[in-house]
Amino acid sequence: MLEKLIYNQPIRNSMLCCFLVFIIVPALVVGFFSFVQTKQVVEQSTFNTLEYLSDAQEKAIDNWVIGRKNFIEGLAQNDLLDTVEYQATTGLLRNALKMDSNFRALVLVNPKGVVQVEPTNQGIGKSISVTDREYFQQAMKGKTYVSELLISRHKNNPVLVFATPVKSKNKIVGVLIGTVHIEVITKLVEQNFPGNHGESYLVNEKGLMISQSKFAQQATALKLEMKKDPIERISKGISGQSIYKNYLDRKVFGVYRWLPEIQMGLVVEKEYHTALLEYGLETYLKVAAASVAIVGLFILYAMFYSRRLSQPLERLANEVNHIAEGNFRSIIDLRANKEFQELAKSINHMSNSLLEKNNQLNHLIQQLELDAEHLHKEKDKLARISITDELTGLYNRRYINQELYRLIHLGGSLQKSVSVLSLDLDRFKRVNDTFGHAAGDVVLKEFADLLCYCKRGSDVVGRFGGEEFIVVIPFVNGKQAKEIAERIRQAVSTFLFDAKNNKIQITVSIGAATLIPSRDEPIQRVAEKLLRVADEGLYQAKNSGRNKVIHIDLTNESSQTAQNHPII
Repeated sequence: MLEKLIYNQPIRNSMLCCFLVFIIVPALVVGFFSFVQTKQVVEQSTFNTLEYLSDAQEKAIDNWVIGRKNFIEGLAQNDLLDTVEYQATTGLLRNALKMDSNFRALVLVNPKGVVQVEPTNQGIGKSISVTDREYFQQAMKGKTYVSELLISRHKNNPVLVFATPVKSKNKIVGVLIGTVHIEVITKLVEQNFPGNHGESYLVNEKGLMISQSKFAQQATALKLEMKKDPIERISKGISGQSIYKNYLDRKVFGVYRWLPEIQMGLVVEKEYHTALLEYGLETYLKVAAASVAIVGLFILYAMFYSRRLSQPLERLANEVNHIAEGNFRSIIDLRANKEFQELAKSINHMSNSLLEKNNQLNHLIQQLELDAEHLHKEKDKLARISITDELTGLYNRRYINQELYRLIHLGGSLQKSVSVLSLDLDRFKRVNDTFGHAAGDVVLKEFADLLCYCKRGSDVVGRFGGEEFIVVIPFVNGKQAKEIAERIRQAVSTFLFDAKNNKIQITVSIGAATLIPSRDEPIQRVAEKLLRVADEGLYQAKNSGRNKVIHIDLTNESSQTAQNHPII
């Protein structure tokens, strides 16, 4: 009977019979008992998923709160806030609102709790006093404080308030307040919702929903209330999970926790019956895993029945693994049935083809690497040539103009001074006439090296053409700019230049101009003014005997004396 059923049948039929006897029937038995445990497994899997989403949402909210704290604390350190210059402070707060769109408004309050600066023009006005607010009182104690959910006095909107002290010389001179509409945080929560039949929302300590319900058509913010049991645990700061009926009287899986940073509760829910259907397939994987053990019985039978087939297959598999490891030179010489010999020939042919293709590919990769390296070097060379002077290695006129525009724009934003030095070697034509242009080029190179030695790390040095050079000095006052120019002049006057093996001394005349860029004036016009005034100073230095520094300070141009009283 056994021989008729198994041994005298084709392999396919024999294995099918064994599969039915040793796999299908036991799998059905195991599947029945596994189904009994499905409910418990699905519930735990659902809770694990909701806990993961809850952790991610809590982390996102904590990171968001930290980011807003850092932003408002950094803004409070700006010197403009303790001076309370209205226009400058208003501009600063408006720019800050553009930088961080989470804040609906930024308000500066004096120590008496009265609004001083409110740049959003929402009608809050200076008559509003916040002395009774907890966030103001905590900020006046030197703390950065995040309020509980509040109703704004202006538009009756639910908001969070960030408050931090503004200090001057370690003394609190005011409070910087930033308000955030609650929708900003509810959107963070909604980014990680648990599927189409689940939702995440925030509640206050009384159990009122703060965010809009996903399943209710009407407005629900601060109108729908959770059931009593979960909210009692949330308000006590206890995290938990349970199955309960939600605010719509639907049975749900729920995970909840209290968020002390924003003084709200976070609730993540999944509709009960939908969750059972969605996570049921995961449970049945356990049934499949149990069935794998039974498949082992079939494998034992297959190993016994296919022993004559397994040995040549193992040999072929080993050789194929050698090929996969990159050993393409192995030749298979197999004594076996004709089918296996044909397979061995095909593998040998494949190995030879792969060896040839691999060699070609390696050669191509090496060539591409060489070409890429050469292309990178040429690209760097072209980039360097496009911005530098070929003779001196300094920046060329085009790049100097770009940097000057950039520094003027930055100086205008920060209201910091920008200075330009215009330098010209005195009687340089005599060097060319006496020692030749080659010697003159050497002098120009040495002069360029001197400039690089004397400049600061943030200064930009370039050659405008001939013996004329430019130095752009950002963010120092006129006195410091003149000191830098004087240091360059003295270094040049004491340096011995090499002109055709002859040591000669050359002096330099320097015109300097300093101004604070206006935010309203076009950058190009400011740059042209700086270069023009620096050239005027250079012209005065040349006409007054050379080897001098003429500095023209335009930082107080409104007094109408800067042009008439240059600093020599």
